[in-house]
Amino acid sequence: MTTWYVWLILFLVFLGLEIMTTGVFFFLCFSTGALFAMLFSLLGASFQVELVVFCAVSLASILLIRPLFKKYIAKQKTETNVDSLIGTKAIVIEDIKVNDMGKVKTEGEIWLAVSNENIAKGETVVIESIDGTKLVVKK
Repeated sequence: MTTWYVWLILFLVFLGLEIMTTGVFFFLCFSTGALFAMLFSLLGASFQVELVVFCAVSLASILLIRPLFKKYIAKQKTETNVDSLIGTKAIVIEDIKVNDMGKVKTEGEIWLAVSNENIAKGETVVIESIDGTKLVVKK
């Protein structure tokens, strides 16, 4: 009995599940196992061999390939919205005093800012972090 079509359906189902759960790379490992099992089926292997190939390739993919994909995707992420401001420079437009807020301008927007040091108007600062609606800055 040829079972290649069952492996093909499983391959497509697992691939579809992977597409719906982007960035997980779990179902991609099973679809890879199903693809290899289908190839063995087309070569005339018995169902037991196909099942062993499916399990072995899926397990190897989960243990070896999935961490590489996750690591690669983690490198590709870019900060968006306010998180993208961290590490950028801003100009102080209102003096910032210790334990008091001032104002800075960055990327065309004016923000409230706090610092653990006194910073005068006109100085350039670096945005360290974001605390609610305030930027935490340093000289």
